[in-house]
Amino acid sequence: MRNSDLTHLRKAVRDEIAHAFMEVGFAKPRDIARRVFATQFENINSVCGRLAKDALTNLARRELRSTHHSCKPALQIRMLGVPQYIINQLRSTISIPGCDVDDDEAVIFKPLFFVTIAEFEAHLQLLSDQITADKRRHSALRELRDQQIAAGATGESRVIDILCASASLVAEVA
Repeated sequence: MRNSDLTHLRKAVRDEIAHAFMEVGFAKPRDIARRVFATQFENINSVCGRLAKDALTNLARRELRSTHHSCKPALQIRMLGVPQYIINQLRSTISIPGCDVDDDEAVIFKPLFFVTIAEFEAHLQLLSDQITADKRRHSALRELRDQQIAAGATGESRVIDILCASASLVAEVA
């Protein structure tokens, strides 16, 4: 696989996303993939192995994060005295970040019963970091929405229209 082919495919994906936003106002990942596949077949063919490995990696990651690997761990936990309401909230595996937290490849998944307390702590820190990032995004989006409503936006208003109207009003006042 040549890195330039993958770079070219990333650019094609970005271009299709921009095109979808301009033409229909939103993008669906599967539609983007179909359009890129139709127009970039030679580049896709040259990186086919890498793309297949990436797809299988994503599939494995989703399966590892699912809650239904085996009934035995839940049964064993229940027999050890863990209340059902806790069992219902747990997955059978947890993700443990590697040394480089920005590297998805460094994350490992372990059955809940086999983790050490240190690994448990690393997973809890990973969850806390994700929650903090989600709260920041949520807060910023809520603040933007509130500003839009204060500027007169309704449920059908587009953010860009309200921003442009507000910007031209500020320019007129100045």
